[in-house]
Amino acid sequence: MGSSDDDKFVGESNAMKKVFSVISKLAKVSTPVLIRGESGTGKELVAKAIHYNGPRKDEKFVTINCGAIPENLIESELFGHEKGAFTGATERKLGKFQYASGGTLFLDEIGDISQAMQVKLLRVLQEKQFTPIGSNRVVNVDVRIIAASHKPFEEMIKEGTFREDLFYRLNVLPVYLPPLRERKSDLPHLIGYYIDYFNSVHNLEIKKLNEEATKLLENYDWPGNIRELRNVIEHCFIMESSEVISLDSFPSNITHKAQPSESDDPIKEESQIDFKGIQNSVLDQTDSSEDEKSDREYNFTYGEMNEGKIKLDFQVTKDRFEKRIYYSGFSGE
Repeated sequence: MGSSDDDKFVGESNAMKKVFSVISKLAKVSTPVLIRGESGTGKELVAKAIHYNGPRKDEKFVTINCGAIPENLIESELFGHEKGAFTGATERKLGKFQYASGGTLFLDEIGDISQAMQVKLLRVLQEKQFTPIGSNRVVNVDVRIIAASHKPFEEMIKEGTFREDLFYRLNVLPVYLPPLRERKSDLPHLIGYYIDYFNSVHNLEIKKLNEEATKLLENYDWPGNIRELRNVIEHCFIMESSEVISLDSFPSNITHKAQPSESDDPIKEESQIDFKGIQNSVLDQTDSSEDEKSDREYNFTYGEMNEGKIKLDFQVTKDRFEKRIYYSGFSGE
């Protein structure tokens, strides 16, 4: 699904199969759509798939990022204005609604628009008409609205920052895009797809990732989702000098986050550290002077050794804790 080679969905996980099923149903109708998901999950790809697989596919697909436009300009961007309507309006401007007439208007980050703009948008959805700024004429439009956001609308409705009636008007059959960390079974397909894609774009002949590199990607949580994966693969293509991508080609932030450092390694059982003994030693020697009580307090909870942390089930101040550990003879090494 998509309009060009880099606008394709890749995935065979159950979560994505559900998304594809919803897209195929929405493509057949003209109802408004609300796409929800974290940043980088591919919300615009969903919007394009719905548009280009439906009856409006030969008409315009127009995108506007509501979060990137200042509040005092977004009305003009959406509905247009007449010459002289406000300072700086030196000529008549066609709004995105009128420009997209007959096609689809994709309102990205709709959760960022003001309540005043929410009212005007609701009117267009209900009446299919609007009035440009500085004009008395009513413009009728036939536009399909697809909106998207990563924001928690239910909480925003409770807080009064997003209109409930607009939410329900958009949320007829919602599309939920899962984050990449919840569909890691799709990683091999996505990696293969981007290898083929960037080979074509950069005229290279990268064949695959080596085993260590593949494992690195599998262990990473991908907070930036598909967008971040695409960026990482392209980075590797630029850095790699052989036909197989290795760890040396990865961005340092990925290798540091995905692989535990030595300081994060669990404490081995053979070290036989007596944590309970340390705890009792500190307890026996702890005093309650007023100066020490004013120090910053730290909480420690006794736990298993293989968790890799020294844990104590009482509260002591930083200075007192360090002093008692020193007196107990424990160096931490």
